[in-house]
Amino acid sequence: MRLLVVPIALATVTLVPAVAEASPYAIQLTAQDLHRLAPEDTAAPAMDGAAPAPEPAAEPAPAAEPTAPAEEPAPADGAAEEPPAPEVDPTMGDPTEVEAPEEGEGEEGLEDALASGKKGDFNANAIGINGGIHLVPSYFLNAALASYANSLCRDQPGNWGEQNGLVKVDGCNFYFNGGYTRRVTRAFDVTVNLGYLHINPPDSLWLDNGEWDRDSCTENDNSPGSQCDIGAADYTRIDLRMFTAEVNFTGRGTLYRNDEVEIQLGGGGGIGVGVLVGDGILLTPLGPEPGSVNGDTCNTLEDTADFTKCTPRYYDENNHPGARVDVDDNGGMAPNGQISTNSSFASCGRDQCDLSDLEAFGTTEDGFTWPAYPIINIYGSFRMIVKDTFGITIDGGIKDGFFFGGGMQYYFGGGGKDK
Repeated sequence: MRLLVVPIALATVTLVPAVAEASPYAIQLTAQDLHRLAPEDTAAPAMDGAAPAPEPAAEPAPAAEPTAPAEEPAPADGAAEEPPAPEVDPTMGDPTEVEAPEEGEGEEGLEDALASGKKGDFNANAIGINGGIHLVPSYFLNAALASYANSLCRDQPGNWGEQNGLVKVDGCNFYFNGGYTRRVTRAFDVTVNLGYLHINPPDSLWLDNGEWDRDSCTENDNSPGSQCDIGAADYTRIDLRMFTAEVNFTGRGTLYRNDEVEIQLGGGGGIGVGVLVGDGILLTPLGPEPGSVNGDTCNTLEDTADFTKCTPRYYDENNHPGARVDVDDNGGMAPNGQISTNSSFASCGRDQCDLSDLEAFGTTEDGFTWPAYPIINIYGSFRMIVKDTFGITIDGGIKDGFFFGGGMQYYFGGGGKDK
């Protein structure tokens, strides 16, 4: 048995430490510790008959090192391991803690985000003003009249006018409006306007084509039935100033649109009424044997442009020229009042006569003078809107004559939706 102690001790020295180190509950041991742990064999006799050498006294074993804590059991298959909690830097605060926004801050940001993302919303209300010039084309008048006047925003008839009976031009006819527009859609508007329309051409002698043939007449002919009779002309005053109320319907297609500008082109129409504030249309016959206090001065069509040459004179259709003599003898006392010249001639300058003298004649007629006039609009329209707030329009068409003008609008209130 003694022969087996040494091999067993050697095997224990080499194998037991390796096994011990592999155990989760291992205690580190040295070779000396293992030798002390080997059992004593007192019963085995010595091989040569001698007494066995005494074994050294066993030293006390060192205190065992504390055992490592038992490992927690491994999680079941398929169960996810929980990540370790992050370490918190006291200087940085908890990264998982979200700072709450101040009151109203988040709401405003949300509203801004929603506003920027609103597709198709636009301001559907607008207030604005517009205005422009109003024209009655002379070629319309030329078809019926041998002599007439017009307002064309210039002071000379021009070559065409002189050849076509336009003997006098002065001033401008114009209009202006203010109103409210409702954009039903981006392409369709309804507008309500209140405004002023000014139609007031210069006073002139209007002579029908049947009473003066421009192609054959050169001088006045007082013979009965003559087609060259300047005396058949009427002193004509047109004063159609009026306040207006209109409703217009406009459709426009979009030529270009982005977040900054919207450009549209289209047209429309509308109706309205104009309440007369002017004198209307007044007609006073020039009378036979036309002339002036200076004699026989009204003989050609060009003379009709000057009222000091072709001056209206009182006459009685049933008893002339005797009636004129009576007025002259009476110091200008006409049937409807006193004439300021104390004669049968009205008081006139080159471009205008005294209306009270014409009324004293008692022959002035209200030709086509009504308290109110219908207004019919047909027009084309160009519009540009900047930032859905400021608008500019350019319009042209028919408004009891022809017109051309523009306007400005302010858009507000939202409420518009693309459909």
